Amino acid sequence: MSQPARDVAPAAATVAPARKSNSINTGREAMRCVSVSREKEDLGFTNTCNIQIFVVWCGDLKYSKKQCGDGPAGNSFYTHSVNVGPGDKQYARGIGDYHYAACEGGIAFGKDEIQDRPDGTFTCVPK
Repeated sequence: MSQPARDVAPAAATVAPARKSNSINTGREAMRCVSVSREKEDLGFTNTCNIQIFVVWCGDLKYSKKQCGDGPAGNSFYTHSVNVGPGDKQYARGIGDYHYAACEGGIAFGKDEIQDRPDGTFTCVPK
């Protein structure tokens, strides 16, 4: 299994105090809030913080032909995303090797809330 991409821009690495959930992207990474578990062919992303986060991922996906680097033009490393509320768990279905990143707040359709680079490093974009 590949190691998760955890490199972030220095400004994005600021640790925020715990606060109530909201869907506004603060521009802060949230890797500390993600616990990843393997459940047969799936991955479970559990949010261990008391804030809303979103997770983006890519890899060897059973139910998608998209690989790392096949995302939207100019922001293309991660291909899939999900919002995860405080204490909740969301799944990436049928995934082998993978990379993931996480930011505080929520993500909508598209990827305006995160900028990623060809090596999987990322910066959370405040909204």
